[in-house]
This record gives sequence, structure tokens and C-alpha cells, in this order.
Amino acid sequence: MEYVLAGAVHPLTLSAVLILFLFRRIGTTPTRKLVLFNVIVILLFFAIFDVLAAALSTVNDNLFRCDSPIYHHGLKPSEERVTRWGFGAPYRVATNSLGMLDEKPRTVPLKAPGKRIVIAGDSFVEGVGYPYEKTIPGIIARHLGPRGIEILNAGTVSYSPKLYYLRFKHLVEQGFFADDVYLLLDIGDIQDEIVYAYFVSDNDPPFAFVEKARLLFYQHTFLFRTLWDRFGPLTENPRSEFSPFWGNLGEYYRVRPLWTFDEHEFERWGKEGLSLALDYTDRLAKIFADHGIRFHISVHPWRTQIERRELPSRQQEVWQKFCEERGIEFIDLFPLFINEIPPSEVISRYFFPDDIHWNENGLALVAAQISQKIEMGSAALER
Repeated sequence: MEYVLAGAVHPLTLSAVLILFLFRRIGTTPTRKLVLFNVIVILLFFAIFDVLAAALSTVNDNLFRCDSPIYHHGLKPSEERVTRWGFGAPYRVATNSLGMLDEKPRTVPLKAPGKRIVIAGDSFVEGVGYPYEKTIPGIIARHLGPRGIEILNAGTVSYSPKLYYLRFKHLVEQGFFADDVYLLLDIGDIQDEIVYAYFVSDNDPPFAFVEKARLLFYQHTFLFRTLWDRFGPLTENPRSEFSPFWGNLGEYYRVRPLWTFDEHEFERWGKEGLSLALDYTDRLAKIFADHGIRFHISVHPWRTQIERRELPSRQQEVWQKFCEERGIEFIDLFPLFINEIPPSEVISRYFFPDDIHWNENGLALVAAQISQKIEMGSAALER
């Protein structure tokens, strides 16, 4: 249906309609009629070809995602699709009415009748490559759900403290409440803060329909997507992953985890990114404190830190100090991955091959640790 809509409102289709309208209004000679008819046919042909090319070339891994003028990007509410991560096997995704991953599309009230816990994070928490039941929140939900505890998965790819702050601020302003939020901060967040520094949240954008049209054409036409990927982010965001600031896309990904130990990269962008991350997480902590939501923060290493056996890591030290100063529970997952087991064995056991993300074993390992912390916290409250 979305491809049909994209074809119907495609600029080439609208141009053909405009030419037809003018043709009917002013009339012309038989020769001109033939020329105009051919022009209309060509325009319609290319519009259909553009949409078909998008349908055939696009892996449906992004069709359940959306842009947001409030918190940059998120997931479309009440969606159900089949997707894939990279070259992995297809898997099913579903979102609830809040635009969060869920077992199936369902309506989630802003306030739960019982206890509610939110697990937030980026692609690690979203659980890319796996269906909901194998993600960290999905595993925890299977364990704690029978006790009447609702678990929500607020994981979204490429999220960082700025976007967590904007998204939860928006939810809380709408009346959302959770008893606890567990936020899994990622090493890639610091670079993401640099990328998102340009973004200004707008709760009442004057041209929201323009953004909706842009997303429609981006996801469902080949030509627009190609042009936008090449030129759009550069004009909108001076430090996007495609900008000269990083050199090229390969270099952007290469330096992503280096800020924890490479002083050159830390001075070039890591220090600024970390400062932004701390500021937005502090704002988020204040929102939660003002609304009676308990806040918990965890950190984990990337493959680079595991290979270096980076203990202690700047990631650990910075966020542990942040939590201690604010009375926030700090959950250190570094020892789960950096211990007496050789780094190569840890990586092969818990990570996708040639990917930064956890595999099924890694997701289960972290889920067990977070679940244990949740149970310990619940027991402490009951005493």
C-alpha cells in the first residue's frame, strides 16, 4: 500500500497529471498531442520504475522505522513486519502503540496497572538480528512476566543520551510512568552525540507533513533515496557519518570505539561527545527523579575493549562516578566479558562474527545479569 501511495504522489506522476490537465485545457494539434502523450507515458513509466526499483532493492529492515521531529528517529507504532540485520536470517518485528518493540502489536497504556520496568538502549537492547523473545527485554519479560511485572523494550538503533532524554521527556509529558528504567549506555553513544549535536527538537513542527513525505519517498523510491543518501545529510548535518569531518564512512566506523583509550580521538571529538552525553543523561536523571521513576545505568565493552582487556575503561570510570554522585545504581557489565577467559573465546562465544553486536548467547548473558539486578532491587524494596 505504501509503495502504491509513493507511486501515486510521485513527482513524475504529478507532473504527468499536470501536463494532462493543461493538455485538456488548452488543446493542441495532432502532432503535439502525440508528443504530449509520449511525454506523459514516459513520466508514468519512470515513476513506476522508480518505485519498483525501490521495492526490489530495499531490504525491509527499515520500513518499521521512522523519523521524529521530537526525538530524531524511532519506530512506527503498531507495526508488524519481517526484517533482517545485515546478511542474517529474516526475523519478525512488532511494535506496540508507544512505538516500542513488543511481542505483538498491542495498545500499551501510559500507566500500567501493576509494576512496569523499561529496558532502554540502542541496537544492543533492540536486539538486532533476533525476534523479540530473544532480546534482552524479551528474555526478562519471559522470566518476570508471570509475576505481574510488565517489561517494555525501549531499545532503538543508534540511540544516545540526547535521544533518550528527548524521547522520555516526551513520554513523561504525555503522562507515561514506569517504576524503573534500566539504561544500557553504549560506547558508540559518544560518537552519536557528535552526530546528533545539530538536531533541535520541535514538538510542534510547522511542516510535519514534509517530513512524512520525505520518509515515504526515502523508503519507497529508489531515486530519492539515492540522492538523499548522497547529499541530504551533508546539507542538514555538518558532522554526519558521511561528512568530511570523519574522512569517510569506513573511518567513521573505525574510530567509533577509540575514544576510551586513544587520546588523539578523545581530544578531536570524544571529549565533546562525552560532555554532551553526561549533560543529557543528567537531564534525564532529573526528569526521572521529579516523577518518581527509579533510574539504573549499565555499561558494557565493545570487541575493541575486550581485545585490549581494557580494565578499568574510561567508559566504566566516567559513568560510575556519574552514578555515585547522583545515587543511581551503576551496573558494570565489563567483567562479564573481560575476565580470565581469552578475548578471542569471549568474542566468538558472545558476538556475531564480524559484527559489534551480541549474538543469542551474549543477549542471554546480559539479560540474566539485568534480571538478577531487578530481582535484587525488588527484594530490597520489599524489606
